[in-house]
Amino acid sequence: MRVHVFGNSPSPAVATLGLRKAAQASEQEFGSHVTSFVTRDFYVDDGLTSCPTKEEAVKLMKDTQQALAKYGNLRLHKFASNCAEVMSAFHASDLASNLKDLDLECDSKPLQRSLGLSWDVNTDNFLFQLSSENKPITRRGILSTINSLYDPLGFLAPVIIQGKLLLRKIVSETVDWDQPLSDETADEWKSWRDTLIAIETLIIPQKAIAAAAYLRTTDSSGKPNIRFILWKAKVAPTSGHTIPRLELSAAVLAVEITQTIMDNLDLHIDTVKFYTDSKVISGYISNETRRLLIYVANRLEKIRKFSFPSQWNYVPTNRNPADSGTRSVPAQKLKALNGYWDPILL
Repeated sequence: MRVHVFGNSPSPAVATLGLRKAAQASEQEFGSHVTSFVTRDFYVDDGLTSCPTKEEAVKLMKDTQQALAKYGNLRLHKFASNCAEVMSAFHASDLASNLKDLDLECDSKPLQRSLGLSWDVNTDNFLFQLSSENKPITRRGILSTINSLYDPLGFLAPVIIQGKLLLRKIVSETVDWDQPLSDETADEWKSWRDTLIAIETLIIPQKAIAAAAYLRTTDSSGKPNIRFILWKAKVAPTSGHTIPRLELSAAVLAVEITQTIMDNLDLHIDTVKFYTDSKVISGYISNETRRLLIYVANRLEKIRKFSFPSQWNYVPTNRNPADSGTRSVPAQKLKALNGYWDPILL
């Protein structure tokens, strides 16, 4: 069989396997950079990557295009880039459909969609565009609305967590998926939903636990530069968890997102530092002798597996950028949130 039925559960996995096998078969002729690109930077049939120079970008795309054509009979096309010179290196038929007829040097380029995000290639920024569909104010409709906010890097985590908290409240109040909500809960939902329009103006350059990651670089003149990388928040359990346990779970979350970043960021990282605004957690992590409860010991084992006590530092709550995610933030306030995009502590 040469074609997989769209919608069948195994189809995406089989297609991904075939794509990767083609790249691996081509490695001896086209190089490991093609295999690395296909293996690490593809999601099903969408590839998204960045290169230090336009020459490297063109070479990577052309090598991958030839490799997949020769070893997999696959056509790599629909290219888009924030660099006009890169797109000019390809025939118009290989460009994204809304770029084919443009003057790449003069015309403003339309938004591109990649992995559920909107990308402005003119400014090289990610944007969020909301669906205008009015979904029913039921448990099913609200879950659908929250899940439609696709945010893999966690830019909107302080906003989305507020919707998740409301959903948990709705789950405890209703049984049927299509049961109408009470007037009070419906008004609360509408109030939050109506603030989401502010998300479209956002440009990305202890009801929950949260962790945030940033990259600090230094240029040749010694000037530091700080960039947001990844943010993640989770709704805390409704009962059975003390504040120290939630803070310990947040420390585990920080280690987990650090591992994700280290596995996927193609940069040499000199130093990794962790910060917590809990002196209890600082004491747990530095403790080497005292026996601890099983819950605490298991989570400390995860933390120590990927970090050393010397990497952990204490930071006051008012200087902790992840603190806003534990309380939730209205969408219209996220853009101007102090310390979130450019944390003071770094």
